[in-house]
Amino acid sequence: MGALDTPCFIKRMFSSQLASIDCTNEAKMKVFGAKLLQHAILSEGIELLHYYHLPAQLPTSTSEQHLILINTNVSPDTYVEQVTEGKIQTAQMRLGDVIIVPAQLEASANWNQAHSYLALCFNPIVLEQKVHEMVKGYSVELLPQFALPDSLIHSIVLALQQELSTPGFGGKLYLDSLVTTLCTHLLRHYCIQKPINILPSSLPPATLNRVIDYIQVHLAEDLTLTQLAAIAKVSPNYFAAQFKQSMGITPHKYVIQQRIAKAKELIIAGKGTLAEISNYVGFADQSHFTHHFKRMIGVTPKKFLMKQ
Repeated sequence: MGALDTPCFIKRMFSSQLASIDCTNEAKMKVFGAKLLQHAILSEGIELLHYYHLPAQLPTSTSEQHLILINTNVSPDTYVEQVTEGKIQTAQMRLGDVIIVPAQLEASANWNQAHSYLALCFNPIVLEQKVHEMVKGYSVELLPQFALPDSLIHSIVLALQQELSTPGFGGKLYLDSLVTTLCTHLLRHYCIQKPINILPSSLPPATLNRVIDYIQVHLAEDLTLTQLAAIAKVSPNYFAAQFKQSMGITPHKYVIQQRIAKAKELIIAGKGTLAEISNYVGFADQSHFTHHFKRMIGVTPKKFLMKQ
């Protein structure tokens, strides 16, 4: 491709001292020409960072976290070269391409033009905890991927970034749902020793009833998968899949449905203004309330009220 001098690069790579790179450490990344644009903690052990990175050569190193890197702004004729455990790979960078670098994997990279990317960093223990209920009796190892066109990972991580930048309805529950979907996708496609059948079981009826009762009582609150899973006494990841198996929809969608149903009852009963009802049933603002009400009922809350 001409832009990278591969033989010289390999020689420099093997002559450098093995280091540990922490993508969550702004000061350390700055040394390698990276400028932090955004940093958010999704939950314990999971962080999302947005970097603008000058042309650079990262030495042979290991990462303390599993890294999922997604290109967000790439100029034409930008090339990247990565060496993973001695295997050389080169590619032209494309918008949305994904690179997966598992924790403690020896790798190096260089690229010829500045670009920006999102880095989703997983503590290895946290990722293992999130998938262990899915693969009882199996060990799970995340596999490296290079210049991978995966539209689902791309869209999930962009959705995480957007929600963190402009929080909306659902809050933590929505973020948890996105992370759960991502973990399941990684397990199915980019891990070894995948299970034949993922989470086939439903929640026991008594457990499901406790969860539903809790949701009804706490509709106005910012419900999270962690809270609901604690009621069911299972892990958040396992709970999300079992709930969907039981109810046919995700916990997040179920909560939205119940909020709209409760709002409809209150409108019919004439208890409060639309703004008050929106707040009472747990929507972040009236616009989100209107959007979901119209999607489910077929008309806006205002038109529905006028018909009463």
